Amino acid sequence: MVPIKRTLETMHTSLRASAALLAAGGLLLTATACSSDTEDSAAEPGAQKKISIVASTSIWADVAQAVADTASGVDIEVKPIVEGNGVDPHHFEPSAADIAKAEDADLLVVNGGGYDSWIYQAVSDQDNIVSALPLTDHGKLADDPNVMTIDAAKATAKKDPEKVTNIEGNEHIWYDPAALDEVAGNIADQINELNTDANASTERVDSHVDRLRDKLKELPGDLSYAQTEPIADYIMKYTSGKDVTPEGYRKATISEGEPTAADLAAFTKAIKEDKVDLLIFNPQTETDTAGRIKSAAEDADVSIVEIGETPPDGKEFWTYYDEVTDSLGKL
Repeated sequence: MVPIKRTLETMHTSLRASAALLAAGGLLLTATACSSDTEDSAAEPGAQKKISIVASTSIWADVAQAVADTASGVDIEVKPIVEGNGVDPHHFEPSAADIAKAEDADLLVVNGGGYDSWIYQAVSDQDNIVSALPLTDHGKLADDPNVMTIDAAKATAKKDPEKVTNIEGNEHIWYDPAALDEVAGNIADQINELNTDANASTERVDSHVDRLRDKLKELPGDLSYAQTEPIADYIMKYTSGKDVTPEGYRKATISEGEPTAADLAAFTKAIKEDKVDLLIFNPQTETDTAGRIKSAAEDADVSIVEIGETPPDGKEFWTYYDEVTDSLGKL
C-alpha cells in the first residue's frame, strides 16, 4: 500500500506540472495571437513591412499619402485626425482615441508652430514627429528667432523661393510650397529608414508643388489686399501685392486675439476709401467682426476670395489649393 503522504506529494507534483504546461500553453497562444501585431516591431531595423502614419489634419495626410504612394514593398496606412472644414483646427480638442492613435503611429506628421500642439505635445515619442514649423507651445511661434515680416518674406521668396520662412508667427504654413516640399522630403526619409527597400520619394509632391509655383507666378502683382485673418500670407509672399490690412487688426488676428473697435473702424474705412482691391476671407474662423468687414467689402464691390483652414470633407488638399489659386488668378 502506497503511503498517503507519498500519494499527496505525487498529486501536488502532478498538479504543478500540469499548471506549468497550461501556463506555457497560454503563453504560446498569447504569443501566436499577438504575433501579427508585433511582427513589424520584432523585424530587423529597416525591414518594417507595415508603417502607420497619422497626421494632425487632412492637409498633412494628403502630403504624406502622396509620398507613401511612391513607396514599394511596404504597406503604409495614412490617417488624419481633423478632416473636413467643419471645425477650426486651431482650437481642436482631441479625444483619448485620437491621442492613442497618434501615440501608436510609426510617424506623426504635424504643422507645428503651436497650430496643432494639442496632438504633438500629447505624445511621448517626439523623435517620430515630422513638422513644418518648430514644435512650440500654442501662441509662441512669434518668439522664434527666425521670424520675419511679410515684406521681408516677400523679398526672401524672390531670391530663394525654396526657403521656408516664419512670417510674424503665422501658423498657416501649409500654403507655402517650400514647406510642402520640405515636409515631404522628411516623410520620405522616415519611411526609407523604417524600410530601406521602400524607395519613397517626393516625386508626386514635387509635381503638385511645381504646378502650384507656376500658378503663383501668374497671380496679379499690383494688388492691394487685406485679410480678415492672415490665412494667405504664405501664398501672397510669392506675389508683389501689398498687404494693406490695418496694423492693429493684423496684430490681433495673427495672435488669435480679438480686434478692437478702432481696428474694425480702420479696416472698414480702408475699404470705403478704395484702398483695398481684394479681401481674403477665412470662413472657418468667421467672427462677428470678420462678417462686418465682409459685408463692407460687398457693399463697396470689393473682390472677395474665400480661403479656409482645411478643404471641405472629401476634397483633396491639392485640388483645393488649385481652386484657391484659380480664384486669385481671376482678379
